Amino acid sequence: MMISELSRQKDLLREKIKKDTGLQYQKVEQILTDVDICLGSIMKLMKDGKNAHEKFFSDIILNSIDAIIGLDNNYRVFLWNNGAEKLFGYRKDEVMGREFDFLIPENLLKKGEKKFLIDEVSRNGFLANYESERITKSGELVNVSISRFAIYDEKDVNTIGSVGILRDITTVKQLQKELREKENLALIGEVVSSIAHSLSNPLNIISGNADYLLLNKKANEPEYEELKTIVDETTRITKSLRGLLNFSRPLVVEKSKTDINKLVEDIVESSKYSIGKKSVIIKKSLDKNLPQVKVDKAQIDEVITNLVVNAIQAFTGPGEVRISTKTNSSSIYIEVADDGPGIPKENLEKIFRPFFSSKGYGKGTGLGLSIVKRIVTEHGGTVIVRSQAGKGTVFTVSLPIK
Repeated sequence: MMISELSRQKDLLREKIKKDTGLQYQKVEQILTDVDICLGSIMKLMKDGKNAHEKFFSDIILNSIDAIIGLDNNYRVFLWNNGAEKLFGYRKDEVMGREFDFLIPENLLKKGEKKFLIDEVSRNGFLANYESERITKSGELVNVSISRFAIYDEKDVNTIGSVGILRDITTVKQLQKELREKENLALIGEVVSSIAHSLSNPLNIISGNADYLLLNKKANEPEYEELKTIVDETTRITKSLRGLLNFSRPLVVEKSKTDINKLVEDIVESSKYSIGKKSVIIKKSLDKNLPQVKVDKAQIDEVITNLVVNAIQAFTGPGEVRISTKTNSSSIYIEVADDGPGIPKENLEKIFRPFFSSKGYGKGTGLGLSIVKRIVTEHGGTVIVRSQAGKGTVFTVSLPIK
């Protein structure tokens, strides 16, 4: 169109020059050639400037660390930048033309999040800093902050699509969670210290007097069971208070080189007292090449013991607990598995929360697995649980070698 219009204008200019100046044809053509050169230079400058401008903004969009996703009016992907590829794991050719809901977890789709996002942008033209979850190609859930806005045509009348900017806030959310947990622990520490101080003396007096009276009683006498119950219950309360105090205090890690296999051997030997009359067998499979690692021996002992005792306590009939160790170039792994009743799916996300327990009254404070996770985290490791109701549970603890 521009070339055609330029040719038309040249013809008009040629006639005008001839009419106004009376110059010969050859001279007129020379002037028009000079004009062509000038206009060509101007158009080239304009074109180069436009290309540079477009490339500048194109590079910003494509190389942004945030995921930038363009959707057409049918909510299908037409823009997928490098940030989106890195965050979600999909290549551009895998997502072009797909509806964006493949990124939304199933539970959020059922709650109507897709409709909410569409309606919000349709109603207001934008959505700012909406926090939610998205699912990656590998099935991992990531926390994201979403901002979306509508794209309009040149007349700003009709929408031609929308653009979403998604920022990964998983680390931020984790830090916020850890901060809340630390604040809660500090509050628990203050409350428990106050309660423990108030109750310790009365409990000691009650327990001491009951113990004293038991010295003069025989098992078949009427008051014996009542006094024994008093002693047992006061001991249980004291133990619970001590556990709360230990949980609420800052964890001090004193590392030294430790043979984890030897630690497991000792724990298995002492576990017979936890088995009691149950028909539970403990099996070991220990990696002979397992290197020694720098850990707080007492704390890792507590971690493994807790997992083994929990496995034993889960059995109501015969069963098997398997403890294994293995290693790779960066970590060692301690696995405690059982073929017990397993953990219900709805409880899997709760088991590491402080005070959560499914054992029933008087059978635990609900702090065991919270302490396990806390210790392992302080050592720079991880603890993962896999379980299926009726088929058993597997806890895997990883600890860094260095």
